[in-house]
Amino acid sequence: MPWSDLRDEDQLTWRFAVVDDESDFYDRPTADLDPPEAWVEAIVAVARDLRCFRYGRDVNPDRLIWELSIGHGDAVMIGWNGTAGISGFSLCDGTMRMDASFAQAARWVADTAQTELAGYDFVQWPSQGRHLLIPRCMDDIAVWFDRHTDQKVAPIGELCKAVW
Repeated sequence: MPWSDLRDEDQLTWRFAVVDDESDFYDRPTADLDPPEAWVEAIVAVARDLRCFRYGRDVNPDRLIWELSIGHGDAVMIGWNGTAGISGFSLCDGTMRMDASFAQAARWVADTAQTELAGYDFVQWPSQGRHLLIPRCMDDIAVWFDRHTDQKVAPIGELCKAVW
């Protein structure tokens, strides 16, 4: 089913876990409609990064059920269903569209997840305990950036390979 046939729908939502760096879908708006690939890849990359350089409350990314929605005007909303003391959320800032590049999507997903986790006591991610890295797009690549050293640390999705 082409996207143009679904433009009158209020919102299309996919729900999935990230297991072994792959998306495992629990719910789809229709059986024959796949979500935008760049957005799924961005969520998988951020979920992979959630496994490392996190301090404070335990957040098991394998237990999160991510949500990706496309709404009016192709606006993207992301979130997760809560688990193990982490509540759920959904966020759409109105500027991110379904045709965003992987770098744009990964930067926004990383920033959104980081902001959500910052609302919990003693959760710092990604950090080595001194300060947080920030997600940025540099030369069309989504990276974790250290403002204090003015250097990129790792591409988003490859943070666990970084040694800094």
